[in-house]
Order: sequence, then C-alpha cells, then structure tokens
Amino acid sequence: MAEVRRHEAELTAYALETLARIPNLTLYGPRDVSIRGGAISFNYAGLHPHDLGTALDSYGIAVRAGNHCAQPLMRRLGIVATARASFYIYNRRDEIDTLAEGILEAVRFFGNDVPSRS
Repeated sequence: MAEVRRHEAELTAYALETLARIPNLTLYGPRDVSIRGGAISFNYAGLHPHDLGTALDSYGIAVRAGNHCAQPLMRRLGIVATARASFYIYNRRDEIDTLAEGILEAVRFFGNDVPSRS
C-alpha cells in the first residue's frame, strides 16, 4: 500500500504542477500532496464545469462535474460546481498531460480566449 500511495502522490503532485500552468484555471484544495488524496477539483474562468466535463468526455477524458456532495463548501467558496479529476494506480503522467491539453481544447471550443502557456 505504501507503493500505491507513493504513486498516487507523485501523480497528484505532477497534476497540480501541470494544471497550475493553465492561465485562468482555479485549483481547489491544499497543494501539499501529503495531506490530500488523488482527486483535484478545478474550474476554468467563464466556463461552467458541466460544459467543461461534457467537452472533456467528448475527447475521451473522464472527469466528474458537480458539487461532489459538498454543497455547503461550494456555497462558502461562492461557486456552483467544480470539475474533478482523480488519479490512482492505473493512471500515468501522460494522461495528466492529455487532461491539460483537453482543458485547453475545451476552452477553445467554447470560444474562450486561451492565453499563451508560459
């Protein structure tokens, strides 16, 4: 189980680092992977999480969108929902890269400006 946790933490750290480079993407939760699991909730400014989730699904990328049974937290954060990706033993780094590219493609699809990546 320690090896499973190590893999999950590595993927989560990589995902946080990769997704944080996407302008206008808000990541929720602690950045310290030692105190979080392999799920990352996020929103892209001006794009509803359900639209983002539907677009990602059409690219073969599975995420969940909604309030994730955390309605009081969503109200406190002032948001209606988030998109959420989860990572575990069957995931790889290249799938996180695909998620990041899928987010940018979804943003383009919906006509939002995609700032250049730095």
